[in-house]
Amino acid sequence: MRIGFVVAMDAEYAPFLDGLGALLETTIVAGVEFCKYDYHGKTIFLAKCGIGEIAASTATALLIGHFGCERIVNFGLVGSLDRALSGGSLVLVGDVVHYDCDVTAFGHELGAPADMSSPFIHSDLDMIARLFTDTPAGVLPVVRLASGDKFVADSAFSNKIGSDFSADICDMEGAGIAIVCARAGVPFTMIKLVSDGADEAATGDFAVSKSTILSHSFDLVFSVFDLA
Repeated sequence: MRIGFVVAMDAEYAPFLDGLGALLETTIVAGVEFCKYDYHGKTIFLAKCGIGEIAASTATALLIGHFGCERIVNFGLVGSLDRALSGGSLVLVGDVVHYDCDVTAFGHELGAPADMSSPFIHSDLDMIARLFTDTPAGVLPVVRLASGDKFVADSAFSNKIGSDFSADICDMEGAGIAIVCARAGVPFTMIKLVSDGADEAATGDFAVSKSTILSHSFDLVFSVFDLA
């Protein structure tokens, strides 16, 4: 089994490095660094993709098309669009919408790419069900991720995203990953950790969260690798 692990920032992937197993090789393809690990008989390709939808979609396409990954796992920090999800909340993503996508002029629903009938792209729901059954993750909420190329630090804007798409969290990479996976027919699982409230305090809260709350996600990420 070849698993692609997509993570945007060094602060998000560095805590996982010791648990990924033996580092076999490091390769740079199209400007993206990929680290290959042997994890309990499975091959993990860590893509250090960089911030934003284009960076994330590029890394995901290479993981699938160049490295032959059969499953994609994404971890990252997110802003909360739901006041019930405070900083430090760990969530599973049930579906993703690209809130920046607007081809409504051609009759498409807001958020739906031109080649898709719905704006909502489902993650691997079978994996979520297995996590609920086989790990302590059953206490975690399964949420909708709204994703676009903007660090959301504006209450009015975050309220609009939440309202337009009934979304719970927001980030800058999820849609790029989800769209590529949907087109390639490759299942994906996203585990997100709330770092801020996507409001005027978001920049400061995000900076603090990068160094204080990442350890909460270790067990769940490795559970996905184990169950894949």
